[in-house]
Amino acid sequence: MAWVDRIVAVAAATVALGSIIAIFLALLAEVVIRYLTTRGLGWPTEVPNILFPWLVMGGIVLAAHRGAHIAVSILLYAVTPAVAKMLLAVMQILVAATFIFLSYVSIAVVQITGNQLFPVTGIPQLYAYSSMFFGFGGIAIISLVTLVRVLHATDPRSVLDERAEASV
Repeated sequence: MAWVDRIVAVAAATVALGSIIAIFLALLAEVVIRYLTTRGLGWPTEVPNILFPWLVMGGIVLAAHRGAHIAVSILLYAVTPAVAKMLLAVMQILVAATFIFLSYVSIAVVQITGNQLFPVTGIPQLYAYSSMFFGFGGIAIISLVTLVRVLHATDPRSVLDERAEASV
């Protein structure tokens, strides 16, 4: 399960970092060309519309992987490890089920947006909306990996502690 976890983290970091670099370079090219010629390229203004959703979803998946999202865990440390294991397992099952459903719904959104094109480049908007499937699917996978780790841990709270330490 560790390799699945690692693949999701690397993919999310690559997507986020690649998106921000591509957005920066496209907008930089637009500024430079506009400065030199007083005319823009046109297409760089659509790059953020396509890649910003990927940047956001990559960051969300990375935050979920590192346990850096909003969580209230005081209850987990007030109960026994057995109760904490049950609570964490139920939480991960709910998160996985929710995000699997959202991934399924995002497929319909992607299909709907397949006919809508960005005006300058003519690129279908489904490329931007596909980020929802990536993000929701990534969080579902992370929650399933966390569920397996929680079920096999002696003290399930250590799984959360490991994630929190990894984000520091």
